Amino acid sequence: MTLIPSLDAHNHLKATMTACSWRSGWRSLLLRAYDDPSTVEEFTTPATADHLLVLVTGGSCEVEARYKGGWNKASHRAGSLGMTAPGQEASLRWRGQTRHQTLQLHLPSATLRSVLEDISGRDASSYAMPSDLSIQDPLITNVMMALADAMANGAPDLYAETAAQFLATHLVVRVAKIEPRTGPKDEPQRLRRVEELMRENLNEELSLNAMAEEAGVSRFHFLRLFKKVYGETPIRWFTRLRMEEAKRRLLQGKQSITDIALACGYNNPAHFTTAFRRVVGTSPQDFRRQY
Repeated sequence: MTLIPSLDAHNHLKATMTACSWRSGWRSLLLRAYDDPSTVEEFTTPATADHLLVLVTGGSCEVEARYKGGWNKASHRAGSLGMTAPGQEASLRWRGQTRHQTLQLHLPSATLRSVLEDISGRDASSYAMPSDLSIQDPLITNVMMALADAMANGAPDLYAETAAQFLATHLVVRVAKIEPRTGPKDEPQRLRRVEELMRENLNEELSLNAMAEEAGVSRFHFLRLFKKVYGETPIRWFTRLRMEEAKRRLLQGKQSITDIALACGYNNPAHFTTAFRRVVGTSPQDFRRQY
């Protein structure tokens, strides 16, 4: 079977694309928003190498899908979730009273394969992910909605990379039901090195790979260790360190907001202001005036 790139998948859909994470600079996953017509006759979506998650965010329809066997039916409403496995083409058709909206997330095959091998200790070809027209998974729903919000607000690719790793882990453990093997023991020492790396690179874009390599573990084990020791994800901790540096510079009163944004890794001052308000609870300008 011929696989098409996920970037070309929209050319085979009966929908209008309204947002795309590729345009926002994300490369760790592909997230797109679509406006779908009320009724569509049967068409086929070619297979890609990536795992596809589809979330209905508005409207409704009665949808049918055929993967390898017969047709499966489901009622899709806002919050409905489906997925198509890597290498799997699907035939689709639906009917509804109004247009509906979807988020479609292509989880890279390389990320999924890496997580499978990290968790199981075996070759990824030993496992196959399922396709399902209708699943219930509030965690996936919440992550996809958070990603859409982050995409709109200019979050860095590290946010997308962390989410991709988390989603892949969740799918492997909860959907494929693969039991994780035990990770390394010297956790605090490994993570102290990562925090030092973060503090030394507040004005740079750090990747999840770079942090995991500094810790000397796989990305899967790094995320588990970091959450266990620090109680939050690396991107949130990194953002918190950046905001502490921003507050320090704001209190000095010598630099412009734009210069402080650049020093803290934000090329866009508006994105810096949004992140600062989310973490600190007020804008950089108001923080400087207040203190």
